[in-house]
Amino acid sequence: MFGGHNALTDLAAILGDADPQVQREAARALIHVGSPEAVAIVQRALDTGAATTILQELIGLRDEKVAPLLCPVLARSKPRGPLVDLHTQIMEALGTLGGHPDSVQALRGALYRGEWWAPSRTAALRRTAAAALRRIGTPDALAVLEEAATKGTRGVRDAARMQMRMPPQRERQHT
Repeated sequence: MFGGHNALTDLAAILGDADPQVQREAARALIHVGSPEAVAIVQRALDTGAATTILQELIGLRDEKVAPLLCPVLARSKPRGPLVDLHTQIMEALGTLGGHPDSVQALRGALYRGEWWAPSRTAALRRTAAAALRRIGTPDALAVLEEAATKGTRGVRDAARMQMRMPPQRERQHT
């Protein structure tokens, strides 16, 4: 609606607006533009830290174009406090967005990540990462699960083995 590439500067400014609805619409518009410049603008906004509204919008879009934007957030931030739920949502979204190579690597990192002082949270996040990899179901994703089931720590092996017992799933296309 704003005019594609010509509006990137305006959309970047709007992305920083205090109104969450304005942020959501700007993020949606930038993703739909889809150019590397537009993606870089969204990535810079996510790197600022105050990006929960933008992340929620990206997760809600259910568009494979957002996978490269969600993966760095999953890799760079620590799943503590309110970010635990956000990490869970990101992993679930990546599992439904297809087999983007960045998604598989980000989920691999999440599967192997853990904190000894938070065993329940670590186990839950690992189960979510393993389930997302199984849902992706590509050879790369299944190879990560197979490797984790044999070479990971006990918690990693348990999460991977639980998912390996289930057949790979792919989201069904509704026609």
